[in-house]
Amino acid sequence: MPTWPTQQLGSSGEDVRTVQFLLNVHGQAISADGVFGPATRTAVQAFQTARHLTADGIVGDRTWQALVVPVAPGAVPVLVHAIQGQLRKNGWRLAVDGNFGPATTRAVRDFQSARSLAVDGTVGPATWLSLVAGFTRVDSATTASTRLWDAWGANDRSRALHNATQAAADLVLRGPRPAMTFQGCSEDPQLGSTTQVCSYTIEGSALSLRVLTDASDGWYVESALWLAD
Repeated sequence: MPTWPTQQLGSSGEDVRTVQFLLNVHGQAISADGVFGPATRTAVQAFQTARHLTADGIVGDRTWQALVVPVAPGAVPVLVHAIQGQLRKNGWRLAVDGNFGPATTRAVRDFQSARSLAVDGTVGPATWLSLVAGFTRVDSATTASTRLWDAWGANDRSRALHNATQAAADLVLRGPRPAMTFQGCSEDPQLGSTTQVCSYTIEGSALSLRVLTDASDGWYVESALWLAD
């Protein structure tokens, strides 16, 4: 069972932005800029006090559990923004527009299916936990590709989905598992520093992984491609 990622002063990224969106829903007016600064800590402390939690300004398991609320079609835009941002963090290509329409419903259902959750198209506690805590971005493209490679070697789809999109994990795990050689990762010349291509080869075939990052949340495997001579 994953645990909620601790967010505190100095943290940044999509999980912080989600905390800020949720604080707004609970009446703490704060900018959702993805940076856990003094204003966010003060808002967290006020929320914790109102909920009779330890007012330490740190978002751990109990504070996360108090913050999250069910999200379904018709939800207020600030909640939908939080869900859409988390889906994008997990590798789903989705507009963050605050509208829980057919595209968002489909993405939620696809996510739930990929994570072996109840597929109902709404975001309850189990889906929230899997969105926030079940996907890990890492510090380099090499680490991201290695984690997927290790999951592939173990034929472990659940582990693969911790750092790769559903499409990438499924494509890689369907392939054969020969003793391939890691050729390294290099920047995609067309897309710049936010995209690297990591390659594995063996005589007659190759596996190419497209690994992405953004300004704050680390690297993950977005897509994969098998190549043959």
